Amino acid sequence: MIARFLIAGRQTGAPALRSRTAWCCTFTVVSIVVGGLCARGMLSADPLSLIVLSVVLVGCVAAQTRAESIARFVSVPRHPYVRSLALVLIASLLAMMALEIPWNHEIWNMVMMTAILEYLLIAALLSFLYYLPRRHGVLAAAAVAVLAGIGVAQYFVVTFRQMPIQPGDLFALSTAASVADSYIYVVSAYCLYGIAFAAVAICLFSLSFPLTQGSLNPSSTSCAPLPTIRAGRALADEAEKCDAAPEDARDQRGPAEASDDERHEEGFRLKLPLTVDRRTAVLSAAFLAGQAFVDYYNTLDVRLYTWRPLGSYYDQGFLPTFISTAQMMIPPKPKHFNSEDADKLIKRYAASWDSDANGGLLPARAAAEQQFEELKPSIICIMNESFSDLSIFDGLRCGYKGPQRFASVSDALFCGTSYMSAFGGGTCNSEFEFLTGHSMAFLGSGVYPFMTYNLAPTENLARQFAKQGYHALAMHPNHASNWNRVNVFNDMGFEHFYSIKDFVGAEELCRKVTDAATYDKCLDLLRSQDEPVFIHDVTMQNHSGYDTGLIPPAQRLSYVPAGVDADHIRWTNEYLALIEASDVAFRSFLDSLSKLSRPVVVVMYGDHQPFFTDAFNDSYFKGEPNADHTERIWQTKYMVWANYDVAGARQHSDVLDTSINNVGALALEAIGAPLSSYQRAHLALRKEMPAINVVGYRDAAAAWHLSEETSDASEARENYAAMQYRALFDHGQSIFATRRQTEANETDANAAPGTDI
Repeated sequence: MIARFLIAGRQTGAPALRSRTAWCCTFTVVSIVVGGLCARGMLSADPLSLIVLSVVLVGCVAAQTRAESIARFVSVPRHPYVRSLALVLIASLLAMMALEIPWNHEIWNMVMMTAILEYLLIAALLSFLYYLPRRHGVLAAAAVAVLAGIGVAQYFVVTFRQMPIQPGDLFALSTAASVADSYIYVVSAYCLYGIAFAAVAICLFSLSFPLTQGSLNPSSTSCAPLPTIRAGRALADEAEKCDAAPEDARDQRGPAEASDDERHEEGFRLKLPLTVDRRTAVLSAAFLAGQAFVDYYNTLDVRLYTWRPLGSYYDQGFLPTFISTAQMMIPPKPKHFNSEDADKLIKRYAASWDSDANGGLLPARAAAEQQFEELKPSIICIMNESFSDLSIFDGLRCGYKGPQRFASVSDALFCGTSYMSAFGGGTCNSEFEFLTGHSMAFLGSGVYPFMTYNLAPTENLARQFAKQGYHALAMHPNHASNWNRVNVFNDMGFEHFYSIKDFVGAEELCRKVTDAATYDKCLDLLRSQDEPVFIHDVTMQNHSGYDTGLIPPAQRLSYVPAGVDADHIRWTNEYLALIEASDVAFRSFLDSLSKLSRPVVVVMYGDHQPFFTDAFNDSYFKGEPNADHTERIWQTKYMVWANYDVAGARQHSDVLDTSINNVGALALEAIGAPLSSYQRAHLALRKEMPAINVVGYRDAAAAWHLSEETSDASEARENYAAMQYRALFDHGQSIFATRRQTEANETDANAAPGTDI
């Protein structure tokens, strides 16, 4: 085959040889990469998928050696525009399969309307890239490769997080890269099928050059187009030469050598005019540009159902759902929003709280306020990575009781369930809600405010305590650039950020810095200064993946949850071993603080559940209301605790279930710390709507409603939306983030902390 290829290359000339060599190398490289993955044990593919891909790649290389024969075969029809358009349409279908098949294994269940929409989007893109450069296939082929790459990337994201790629992830690529080595990558058979579809589409574009009938005649003059891979441009050049030829020269030519106008007049014109190429490219570009003016969410009903984003992608396809979500990133202004009206709402709700406090409904508040001013207790807020209680899933039907030491704390100010707006990932959204008091309910699950929005103007706990003379400190044993924290924390008023470089040599578990190491750092900071501190500690120990096999033998667990496969059992046991270590470390931390001579308040909460708990939820709980069912996987546990007797407080670990955006204000209320008007408004609004997250909201009767549903608390939700928009976006400055990550996360967070790779 190679010898035949070289001989054919000599006959057709150097340009053709270089072009065909490039295409052959493309398919050969893919073969080598797949072979390398197979050799390293990174393929879980069945033999059939390997055979199919191998046959396709060999066929694509073979096609390059017979390009001339194929070109002559496909050039016989008298309608080259139809032929070229058919090629694009076929390649578009193949490209769509390459995008969807790797992760969407039931593509035939897609909604017909959105499937057609996705196909039209891909067809328009490939048509533009094909016809604009006068039917050169390189750009279109590159687009096919990109679509296939997105499909494979989506497969890995779905595998690791049970969540799809969303627009906000584009602002977090470096963060994802920094934890990429936490996972074990295994390419599936569906990925190979997707690559095979892409290879065929690319092969079609590699052979897509137009030929006229004259080019089939060996005796054609120099005015005939050249039968080479680069003939697209040659055709146009030769056509220009022919158009410039003298009239007598034209008269002496045969039918095969006639000019474009003469061929048209004779009724057998085969070459597509350049003007039609351009018109097709313009129409395709217009269709793509027009998508910016189509409301996918409301007009086309392409919606991201936030309680199950992946299901939306399965049903509606990647591109339509992604575009719809991207359009929703622009913060929607509440209906009839007016700055003055929003200010009045904040004042009205704040006045309601003031009335309760002054009217005796909050009898402990006055005593706590006086005590706070005298003691100025240090505040330690711990966002514990993936900390949650999986016993809520019927004890996993294997007798699991949850983190027992956490549950046994009997002297907390209050504790309970915290409803979150993150599941399986998206840690920074939990930080955002806790630190600012805002809710992701009005932003969407596919948005990451740390990466997307300008948070400098909005109030937050760090700046609030800094104004009271506290040292505001942030801590996270990972890279400072993750989630753009280094910039966001600076904007929020933190005076120092302890990142992975400050944890060199710290204790590790599963190659991640332990919770205990961060607690030791907190104790060191408390002992090293007399001034009060506000510490925001974001732990790392419990981060996925949960198939590392690095749990020490003495700490391994052997639960066998019912109704799930071996992978879920393996993930569950590693995760629960990590939670057990967290439980021990937190109890030890509270014991250490109890012996400390200075007053300290601790707020501890989990940022989200691990990515795999939906399997337990769906397997164990059937036939219940959708809102209740969904909220079970969007909740964790939290606690507010103090090492001193807070004036007027019971400190009997009273249960108070709420959403994480309320926990900060509730903690400040309990210890007597000053509250802003916005925080007081939130506390008053809780009487009508005790909890809210990206999935839904809870009314005063403790009933959950999905975000789109109406209820007695709908007015409170709308009022919250107006107040939040006023505080978060209506500040006269840029809405979107003004400072991005300045460097890529090239350091592997799972290698030795503080060591660059």
